Amino acid sequence: MRGFGSGLVYFLNYNKKRLIILFLLLAFVVTTVGQRQLVEGVIQLIVSAPGLLLYLVFIAFSMVAQFGLLMWFMSRPRKYVVTPDMPQIGLSFDSYRGQPELLEYAKSLVRILTGVERFRQLGGELPKGMLLSGPPGTGKTFLAGVIAAEAKLPFIYVDASSLSSMFFGVDVLIVVQLFRQARGLGRKWAKPGHQGACILFIDELDSIGMSRSGVQGTGQGQMPMGGMGMFGYRGMALNTMLNQMDSLGQHIEDRWLQRFGRWLGLIQGPVPLKPVVFVIGATNRPDTLDAALTRPGRLDRRLNIFPPDGPGRRDIIQHYLAQKAHDPKMDMDLMVSDSIGWTPIEIKTIINEALIVAHDEGRDFLTYRDWLAARDIRQLGLKQPATMTADDRRAIAYHEAGHAIVGHYLRPEERILKASIIRRGETGGVVQSAEREERHTKHAREIETDIMMFLGSRAVEEEILKTKLTGASSDLNNATRLAMAYVGSLGMGASLLANVGGDLVQRQADSLLDQLYDETKRLVREKDYAVHAVAGALIERQELIGSELTELLRFAEDAHGNGRAPFVRKTVVLEKTFDKTGKTPDQLVAITSGEQSPGGPVPQ
Repeated sequence: MRGFGSGLVYFLNYNKKRLIILFLLLAFVVTTVGQRQLVEGVIQLIVSAPGLLLYLVFIAFSMVAQFGLLMWFMSRPRKYVVTPDMPQIGLSFDSYRGQPELLEYAKSLVRILTGVERFRQLGGELPKGMLLSGPPGTGKTFLAGVIAAEAKLPFIYVDASSLSSMFFGVDVLIVVQLFRQARGLGRKWAKPGHQGACILFIDELDSIGMSRSGVQGTGQGQMPMGGMGMFGYRGMALNTMLNQMDSLGQHIEDRWLQRFGRWLGLIQGPVPLKPVVFVIGATNRPDTLDAALTRPGRLDRRLNIFPPDGPGRRDIIQHYLAQKAHDPKMDMDLMVSDSIGWTPIEIKTIINEALIVAHDEGRDFLTYRDWLAARDIRQLGLKQPATMTADDRRAIAYHEAGHAIVGHYLRPEERILKASIIRRGETGGVVQSAEREERHTKHAREIETDIMMFLGSRAVEEEILKTKLTGASSDLNNATRLAMAYVGSLGMGASLLANVGGDLVQRQADSLLDQLYDETKRLVREKDYAVHAVAGALIERQELIGSELTELLRFAEDAHGNGRAPFVRKTVVLEKTFDKTGKTPDQLVAITSGEQSPGGPVPQ
């Protein structure tokens, strides 16, 4: 009773001015109009209220239908809402494979989200969100779905690009409404005595979260998207999202009924804690995001999702193979090695493609050869054999044999997966190789070998076919690119200068290519019997997988007297770009011969 009395006293004191103004206004009306006319007017208003209300509703509906519905239809975000009573996600921690460290982090986050009150009692503050970054196909969206399913919290998925609107200011309303809906779902599904939470997943975050100062300082972040003031600015949705995630608005009531109650003084005290809107953003371009979005207190927990390592790929392959009819004797080690650098979705897709290949060929289960065929379909394209003359077939076979021989004798750390002269996509032939073990660094000598691998085709053309073919153009481009990087950015040449270009770097790259090409031709001459063996087999069979190629080369070596002798490369020696006086080799030659350089006298 005391509580009601004290509340009534507070209400009267809080609204004292309003009550006095209302009383004076009522007294003025009664005095001016008269009691009878006032009563009659009130009665007439009550009688005509339904018709007036219907008229006002019609006018409002007409205005909304003419413009409001059109704006809503063209600006509505693409979002999906899943609540705990809608088990349509169908995911669990067991669904996420290949990266146990990320899974442990996800479990930790779920424990915090589902036990917010206990975490706060320990003095903890719940993070506002996290950023999932990584290459396409690594499972960012999948991980967010697993977190939502296991946390049993409301989950909103929204495509970030749909948060922008062509109409000025509408993107602000969209973002505000999105966060309001998230808080509403958090309150609705909160456990008794708990604050409540909702997970808001924003995919492709960079489409609205790009730096407002422009990408790489271009200053284009706030350029208008249209003229005449009708269209919005790129930063408005981002500004609103930043405000919703972290601002004084967290301490201000956002529900209309409660706000009206506080305006009247019926509700007192601080605003109760609002439900947590935990924002998960996903992007493969984290370097373009605005600094205010990733600062501490917002999306400050960055989780980098990389393609899985060897044990992770093994787990993923076994998981998806178990769902398909397959040969139980498939070599898992080879499949793990074949898939270095692959993302989980790529592994899943290729396994399914392998089953399609087996089904098309009338078999009831997939084999390792189907796995290889599916990989080629996805990475190179469908087989499209072309009618070729005997001369073209021979030229392409020797071209690919050059790549295969260099790879076999100079790259022991890799194995050849396939050599083929069947057209796939844009390639008339291909030699595929893969690392035997997963590695993250490369030695200078290995880059030199990579260059020789590209030069192998031209070396065979000149040494064996005694000609030059147009098919080596892409190989020469790749060899040039590696040589320029070798001396110009990696500091593996005669100078430690990096990220430089110009004539001097080109000279060193040209010298590197010349020396490696001489060694490649020497290898082709010494192993010409192996080149002929591989080329002959390709002409006859068109395609050789790794085991067949290895067996063929072993027979060729046994048939040749000194076939198994290793090829010993000469060491590359590049000339120093500058001597200790700062002069180039050309300037030193000019000084020695007493000549002047083209630009005038050489400074002494």
